[in-house]
Amino acid sequence: MRDGRTRFNREQVALIAKTLADVAKLLFASSVIWFFIPGASGAVTLGIFLTGTVFAALFFWGGIAILKS
Repeated sequence: MRDGRTRFNREQVALIAKTLADVAKLLFASSVIWFFIPGASGAVTLGIFLTGTVFAALFFWGGIAILKS
């Protein structure tokens, strides 16, 4: 009898972790690039830069945490 929870195999867990790490890299890179090119897409404030950095760190941490388990 199933308990309603989904079980993932090791390959699926590794893929999810790598995807989260890739999303973190994309978020951080886009934050950094747009922060240093102010005329490209409008005003990028320090708040936007810090928010992108925080979310990138959270995605990266989530990917590492999943990969360790």
